[in-house]
Order: sequence, then structure tokens, then C-alpha cells
Amino acid sequence: MKKFSFVVDIVAGDLDREVVVESISECLTEALPDNVHANVKAGEVKAFSEQGYKVWRARVTGVTAKQAGDAHNAKSKVETEEPALA
Repeated sequence: MKKFSFVVDIVAGDLDREVVVESISECLTEALPDNVHANVKAGEVKAFSEQGYKVWRARVTGVTAKQAGDAHNAKSKVETEEPALA
């Protein structure tokens, strides 16, 4: 016998963790052979800051802030008038 472990990350504003555990368990029960035993449990919950979420998204999913359209441009151009030559 071998034990296989899988990691699933779900990022949402709010989520009923028990419903997700139930859904994954039901899906595995239907999809796997009868002689396979699966255990699904809810893991930790980590609260992301906005920047933390963007970093996670870029590293894990490959979607950068620029690609998602939510990048912050700290270098804003300020237009100034050229001084008049005397």
C-alpha cells in the first residue's frame, strides 16, 4: 500500500469549509475504485493582505498584478510647465 497526498488551495472572500470537505469527499467516492480509501480534512485558513494575495497569485497561479490589471504604479508622472526663457 502507498499513501498519496494532494494539496488544494482555494482563495475566496468567505467559504463554508465543511461544504467543501463534503464536496471533495463525494467526488472522490464517485471517481475512485472501491478499494481506495480517501480522507479529506479542512486545513488552516490564512488571511491575505492585498499585497500578500497578489504575491501568492503570481507565484502559484502565474497571474501577475499587471496581467490581472490590478497593479499599483507608484511612479506617477507629474506634468510641469517649462520655465519661460527671458
